[in-house]
Amino acid sequence: MDFSALSHISKTPGIGGSIKNSPEDFIVEEIGGDGMVFEIDMRIEYPDEDGDFTRFILQKRDWTTEGAIRRIAKALGVGKKRFSYAGNKDKTAVTTQLVSAFGMEKEKLLGLDLKDIRINGAWKAGDKVRLGELQGNRFTITVRDAEGGADAVSAIYEELGGRFPNYFGGQRFGTTRKNTHIIGEYLIRGRTDKAVLEYLCGSGGELHEGARDARERLKEAMDFSAALDGFPKHLRLERSMLVRLGKNPNDYAGALRALPRGTLLMFVHAFQAYLFNRLLSDRIAEGQIVQEEGERASDGIILGKLIGYETEPNDREKALLEELDVRAGDFRIRSMPEISSKGGHRALFAPPEGFSFGEGVFRFTLPAGSYATSALREFLDVKKA
Repeated sequence: MDFSALSHISKTPGIGGSIKNSPEDFIVEEIGGDGMVFEIDMRIEYPDEDGDFTRFILQKRDWTTEGAIRRIAKALGVGKKRFSYAGNKDKTAVTTQLVSAFGMEKEKLLGLDLKDIRINGAWKAGDKVRLGELQGNRFTITVRDAEGGADAVSAIYEELGGRFPNYFGGQRFGTTRKNTHIIGEYLIRGRTDKAVLEYLCGSGGELHEGARDARERLKEAMDFSAALDGFPKHLRLERSMLVRLGKNPNDYAGALRALPRGTLLMFVHAFQAYLFNRLLSDRIAEGQIVQEEGERASDGIILGKLIGYETEPNDREKALLEELDVRAGDFRIRSMPEISSKGGHRALFAPPEGFSFGEGVFRFTLPAGSYATSALREFLDVKKA
């Protein structure tokens, strides 16, 4: 997705600069459902409960959430499926978050000694951590080499009126290759073959040279069995698909089912996110930021649609679907019904609470599901659409 083309609310040029030059420049502290901020380097304790789960506070530096969990699982000699968490955290960052593990002694977690991974407290619990079980996140973000300063930031903040476009951030579309929404679009079109080939062969943005070469060789030769030898070991999901395709080159749906259901849903949700971003950008460009036909309002917050098979599109949504030649009903995926999506709602605008800026550092809190990078583009983008 081309984020440079998405519309801004503010018209004042941003201050420029860059973020995530080091993990310490991007600090994310999760806020639990009870309002507790899981502060960096702070010991967090809750009373032990009866139950089969252990909840703990994971602090990580320069790890994805999945990667950190995989490393912990390996150190403890257990499967990573025992673990669950409320949401993914950035890789190039220092972050905290609540995680749970099934059938795990808290002493084992507290005794871990892993590079750039810390456990800031653990306690027994009666239930696992579930997706969305957080109030929000507190951010401390350092900007390097900015062209502007506090005056420009203040002017932009006033223009925003306490809210920014609640776009899905770049993480939703893939860490490097940025093609998850493309795969999702193929899935809802029923083109399992194209979805598989995009996942396996899409090399744009691929940073690992060996992986990039392997993807390009497969795209040229289309020999799945031979490709298995060349795909790097760390591409575990791709290799599992290649095993299936090596046995039956035309079983694209079967190859997709070699992936976790969560990964497949991620593709579909990414295409929904693409549609949401496009629709929100268009209405901002037109100055239409009030409630429109068919939208809900909750506590004064306008909720836009995440289009799915139960969605009744309004005129704006119909026009975009017609432009792309897709229908809301296409999200009922007949070839893979287990990843169909009925749709939902998402706030169109989000408030950056406790906002401050000084000495090149932004500080603010966002509700769960909102992206700091989407808030910051209002303040950093020098050229604005």
